[in-house]
Amino acid sequence: MAIYYFELDAHGAPGLLGTVLREFGQQVKQIDVHRASTMPLDLDEVHGVIVSGGGASLTASSGATEAFVRDAVALEIPVLAIGAGARLAARALGGEVSPCSERGIVRVTLNALGREEPIFAGQRWTSDQGVWNDECVSKLPPDAKAFASTPSAKCAGWGLGVWVTAIDWHPEWSAKELAECSASGGGVTPQTVSDIERLGRLFAERVNLMLMPVDRMNAGRTRDLLH
Repeated sequence: MAIYYFELDAHGAPGLLGTVLREFGQQVKQIDVHRASTMPLDLDEVHGVIVSGGGASLTASSGATEAFVRDAVALEIPVLAIGAGARLAARALGGEVSPCSERGIVRVTLNALGREEPIFAGQRWTSDQGVWNDECVSKLPPDAKAFASTPSAKCAGWGLGVWVTAIDWHPEWSAKELAECSASGGGVTPQTVSDIERLGRLFAERVNLMLMPVDRMNAGRTRDLLH
């Protein structure tokens, strides 16, 4: 069983998230969505789908990846959508995306639902995170619930049932990527980088333990997720 990691652009690499998942013994298969040769034919033998991107804007060419998101939800395969992936997943599942420029180190606030969501256990109710957006989710998919916001995005974090978690910030980014995204705003302090990396590692551990545990699959059938 593997986790398929769809990279929407150069800033959608697994980073810290991939490192932690592999430390737990996960098989993470990276997929460059712009190279047809790396795109899978189906989701057989997959127990998790991650879709991630930095500043990538959604275009008509995103359709193939959106189809995999819909297929994963239909097959009850957990989906984690990060950054541009959060917007792609929203659109794929019936939500809407609108122009919304927000770049740099910004304040992310968990709402009452987000504070109770197991995958965010241990996260601060408000924290500084790396963001690089030209768009944001303006309307959630049917039955989805908002978990977090930023100053410019009311739906910066959201979920759909137990299968989909989406965050429009980047806990997986390295110090280099955080410095790049914050350069126009005066840079980022070492303490902020340390805080983001610590919370990012904690989030990655929760993804491994709660959303995509290696023992979720049994004889090819998905086990129940308990929240």
